[in-house]
Amino acid sequence: MSIKLLGKQSFIYGLGHIITRLVTFLLLPLYTNHFTPEEYGVVALFYTFVPLLSIVVRYGMGAAFLKNYVPAGEKDRISIMTNVIFSLFISGVPFLTLFYLFKENLSFIFFGVSNPSYVTMMGVIIFFDTIWSIPMLALRAENRPRTFILLSFLNVGITLICNLSFIIIFKMNIGSIFISNLIASSTIFILILPFIYQRFEFSSLSAVKWKNILSFALPFLPAGLFAMAMEVADRYILKLLTDLETVGIYNAGYKIGVLMLLVVNGFNMGWQPYFLGESFDTRNKVYPRIISIVMAILGFIWLLLLFWADDLVKASFFGITFFGAEFFKSLPIVPWIALSYLFYGFYHLQTPGVFLKNRPKYAAWTRFFGAILNIGLCFYFIPIYGAMGAAYATCISFGSMAFSMYCINGYLISVKLELKNLSIIFSLLILSYVCFSTYEDSFFANIFMMVIYITIIFYFKIISTKSLSKVIS
Repeated sequence: MSIKLLGKQSFIYGLGHIITRLVTFLLLPLYTNHFTPEEYGVVALFYTFVPLLSIVVRYGMGAAFLKNYVPAGEKDRISIMTNVIFSLFISGVPFLTLFYLFKENLSFIFFGVSNPSYVTMMGVIIFFDTIWSIPMLALRAENRPRTFILLSFLNVGITLICNLSFIIIFKMNIGSIFISNLIASSTIFILILPFIYQRFEFSSLSAVKWKNILSFALPFLPAGLFAMAMEVADRYILKLLTDLETVGIYNAGYKIGVLMLLVVNGFNMGWQPYFLGESFDTRNKVYPRIISIVMAILGFIWLLLLFWADDLVKASFFGITFFGAEFFKSLPIVPWIALSYLFYGFYHLQTPGVFLKNRPKYAAWTRFFGAILNIGLCFYFIPIYGAMGAAYATCISFGSMAFSMYCINGYLISVKLELKNLSIIFSLLILSYVCFSTYEDSFFANIFMMVIYITIIFYFKIISTKSLSKVIS
């Protein structure tokens, strides 16, 4: 399979993912200018637990579904869809029940405040998102980009309109944020039901098929939990060691760094179906080429965030800044969070061995290692460096996890990286950070380093105009 095909798949399906996730970034000015850091801290904790609990409710079924669905024939796909959806629905109902029965206690555990309605909304959002996430994976596998993009746009549009209406027009509190999310999730759930109905047959339910899917899925449950622990432990430990205001400020800067994660996850949505295809050959020189090209692009994005994130955040439009002034203190963490997700991109590039050799347990172990390291470093660094300590811990943990997956991938499928190219990329990133710190974010120094980076990347043909035109075309 060609680099051009990967570029096309990553752009189309990654765009849909980025559009969906970008809504939280676009709403930052609204949140940080209308709510206090303490109030935004509750929002941060809400969206800390949503992805964590989503992993529990899905228990790896997304990864297992995609692995089985991509190479399957039409009849077998109906059986896979039926068994996965039925399994998630049956297990999701008790989850909803428990959330409702213990909403008062869970409110204190999650947010440190008594507002059980937030817990109820969280449970319903997770349930709806879990069900409709499977048809969205099927749209990728069936190569139906128009429907995928349309639903993604609709999700964003509803969320934006509801947030703007509830907060600006009706002057509602932070609960309106969760109500907006609930409305968007339930709408997509209803619209995706006909798609599920066309591919759901009770006669296709099979204990054998379900066990086969579940055997691949379950190892991804701990893997997913450990991965989310890496992403959310910093904010929860910050709450334990500091206060909600610190969490709110930290989370604002974290959201800017997460722009790198949007690109990484967007790429991965094209990457997984690409390497799961029958014609993918890890021995081909195309694989190490892909790694070098993707890392060079991620490096460029990291430089954009390093040099220009503060200008974006502090820019004033009609007297309103992107962040409320109280949140400017979060800016120093941005490059460290972005670098964390650059490492996460390298991690995803090293996952073909785990999937192709059917060894999901290795993903669980690498993420367990990263999660334990992150938690330990957070407890060590936060008392010393405050919120910056949480960012340092996250970055070191993701880097360590990426390196461990590289070692495992090399053991499983023996990949030869373009070490010279990767060394050049990381050397340029280090030099850029030194320049940024030494010249105190000088405009001309930043421009100079951006030009140097692009020039060297093309001079050494890490990215050539020929390969770039293939991807674009």
